[in-house]
Amino acid sequence: MAQLLILGADGELSPNAYFRALGNEMLTKNPSLLRRAISLALLYSFIFTNVVAAGAFASDTKGSTSNSSAITRFTTDLTQLGRDGRLRENLNLEKETLRLIKVLGGDDLRQPVLIDEKGENQEFVVEQLAMRIVNGSVDKKLADLTLLKLETATLFSSAMTKKEVSALVDAVVDGVVAKNGKIILFVDEITNLFEAGNAGGKLINNIASGKLRIIGGSSKAAYAAKIENTETAKLFERIDIFSGSNANAENGRVSPEDRRNYRGDNVSPDLRQMMADDPSGTKRVDVILQAKDAENGVLRAIMSQNNVRLKDRIGNTDTLVLDLPLSALNDLSTSGLINYVSPDREIKSLGHLETTSGTAGMRSQPSGYGRTSAYSLDGSGVGVAVIDSGIYAAQKSFNDGTLTSRVVYSQSFVSGVSSTEDDYGHGTHVASILAGSASRDTGAYQGIAPKANLVSLKVLNNLGFGTTSSLLSALDWVKNNRTTYNIRVVNLSLGTFSVDTWTNDPLCLAVQDLNYYGILVVTAAGNNGKNFLTGQKIYGQVHSPGNDPSVLTVGASNSLGTDSRGDDTMATYSSHGPTRSYYDDATGRHFDNVIKPDIVAPGNKIVAAKAKSTSTLVTLFPTLTNSTLNIAGDDNDMMYLSGTSMSTPMAAGAAALLFQMNPKLTPTMVKMLLEYSAQPLNGVNMLEQGTGQLNTDGAIRIARTYKFDKDFDDYAKGNAMLQSGQSIPTASTTIAGHTFPWAQGILANHVYVKGTNLVNKFNETYQNWYWFEDGINYNSAGTPSLDGRFGGGLTLGTNVLWSNGTAMGGGTVLMASGVLVGDGVLVGDGVLVGDGVLVGDGVLVGDGDGVLVGDVTMAQTILFGGDNTAAMR
Repeated sequence: MAQLLILGADGELSPNAYFRALGNEMLTKNPSLLRRAISLALLYSFIFTNVVAAGAFASDTKGSTSNSSAITRFTTDLTQLGRDGRLRENLNLEKETLRLIKVLGGDDLRQPVLIDEKGENQEFVVEQLAMRIVNGSVDKKLADLTLLKLETATLFSSAMTKKEVSALVDAVVDGVVAKNGKIILFVDEITNLFEAGNAGGKLINNIASGKLRIIGGSSKAAYAAKIENTETAKLFERIDIFSGSNANAENGRVSPEDRRNYRGDNVSPDLRQMMADDPSGTKRVDVILQAKDAENGVLRAIMSQNNVRLKDRIGNTDTLVLDLPLSALNDLSTSGLINYVSPDREIKSLGHLETTSGTAGMRSQPSGYGRTSAYSLDGSGVGVAVIDSGIYAAQKSFNDGTLTSRVVYSQSFVSGVSSTEDDYGHGTHVASILAGSASRDTGAYQGIAPKANLVSLKVLNNLGFGTTSSLLSALDWVKNNRTTYNIRVVNLSLGTFSVDTWTNDPLCLAVQDLNYYGILVVTAAGNNGKNFLTGQKIYGQVHSPGNDPSVLTVGASNSLGTDSRGDDTMATYSSHGPTRSYYDDATGRHFDNVIKPDIVAPGNKIVAAKAKSTSTLVTLFPTLTNSTLNIAGDDNDMMYLSGTSMSTPMAAGAAALLFQMNPKLTPTMVKMLLEYSAQPLNGVNMLEQGTGQLNTDGAIRIARTYKFDKDFDDYAKGNAMLQSGQSIPTASTTIAGHTFPWAQGILANHVYVKGTNLVNKFNETYQNWYWFEDGINYNSAGTPSLDGRFGGGLTLGTNVLWSNGTAMGGGTVLMASGVLVGDGVLVGDGVLVGDGVLVGDGVLVGDGDGVLVGDVTMAQTILFGGDNTAAMR
């Protein structure tokens, strides 16, 4: 580990010595300045630590630096990037951009300073200005100007001493001033430069005299601490980002739409391939278009001119479902009016539980833990949306022996189908695993949350297929009706192949929105973990939206039909990570490579409720049931199905129990509890099992110690989550005589985080609209570190491991996380993963319907057969 520098004989500065001396002086002369310098101290600690590791490069900066070379080395020309088409328009920032133009074009000497909560959106606003300068959409006073961004990280890391930092800043400022107002300099955290020795004073003087045109950036906290109440504030015109209409009315936060961060090309890779395959552009395809403003007149004119037909709009959002000729995509892409366009891809279904999951032992909860009386933990009062092929509502699994069904609402989103019946036979089975309460056979087939209320949203037809647009409509319905039915969990035992990076994929963005509104989305990983002809293991086939970091992605394990967990293994077909969704830009192709699934749960040959005998699955595959499972009448029959579709509702049911126990929990807290308490399976790696196998017992035992009177979505980082007098339980569980340890960690994209403070102290990453990787920083070399959204006392793990059955961190290395940060993955058993598929497995990308993968038909057979092992009876 690199260490901070020490003050040497040549007078080079160490941060320790500098801030000690600075602190002493401030303490005696101006205590308030000492407080304002704390954040700078942290910055310099980072800078000097990295300088040690890059001393050879930094040494080149010693000596004089010319003004012109300083500008070349330490700035980026944003206007040139605009000319090159490398910037993207964002009409969500139009208000701030227009305000910026007005301030810069005014006669006042004051310069604009862009302020937002955490300094995350300032550069986006400045990029909008750069594009407007390039296309001439600015005041004539700003025409033909050059807009440069000061690369502060590069500048600071190129200096060994404070004196060198000051000299480099001085050289850049002198170079800009020498251009006599032809350059506007953007500094993303301007408060740091004000404290850069003599250069900071010179910077202020040049602004005050009108010689320097500058756009400052600052977080709200830094501006309040270092500028707002000082004389320097008179030099600036404050522009707040995401104020007014952009602020969310519910909690004052930035809305999900405003936090979008689309990456790369705004046309999906498979659509680009279709365009290349059809130069005439006459072929018509159905697409999902994420517009910046769906009602924009210019956009609608482009659609009309290109014979684009509007098929649907997803609720009141700016997402449109269009039927268009491929030739229209070029005009839409270059219009500056869209965020992303992708095919309306096909969606497919993906297919003793109380005891082996650890639920049975937690069903009866005693008084205590903040409660005055005992109660049953069964999902009562919690709404769960099952988005699937529909639910056979008359099944006795859902009416508790009464005439009242717990399927409280049903709607079909399948085009041309109004019936909400389960014509395929998949959704009923899924819902029964999650919340079935069949009393037959002494409760042998009872689900995880048997009193939860079910909302059935049908998106799969009688063959088990649907469309992205129908799923988007269903997800939008959940968002708009969540409070009516108290929906806290969404179950998605379906998916489509991951192509678009999770920041662009419309399904990923839709499930992120639900996290913002306090809903946990639990989704299947997929059933493409092996080549069904050769049996060879395949990596990189996790489906969308399971590739999204906000959701709980569930793979399939195999309980072998026993309650004991000592013999549990992985189901061979369960899809493995890393996610291979990607985006393309001018520098090439960039894969997400997120470690998925998050956890696994039993999914092989699961017995649960059967839909009507006329449903497709039962009709085509009568061996899915037998005389033992079938009794008089359709409304109480059971059947077998296999797959991650069956694993997913087990985890969704566990989430419903946690929300019943404590409605104040956030979605990401529930995800944390399920990952932290999971059982690591011996000999299985993280790309197969995530943190391990679902352990409802452990998650509940932690959650019942938490405070019930605190809104955790508005909780401060570092605060204790436990009730007074409570402590975290022992990190192990015993089920059917077998004792196993918990994972005691979570996954955060390319790394893992472990430590008791994950469950003991509140971390900012637990708030709605945050997920674990928001607490991870990567430097320019791709090296990860924990940032301020995680509290202290945690350990960062940077290897993907084969588990030895102990807590997370135990086992042998499969690969380093640095491989995941890169754009290629070679896993330990020699299977090369490229472009989202196993090389040479017959996968075709780019047909008229989106993405066709050669082994989909084989994967579907998992529903009917599964792994040929012992199973439930």
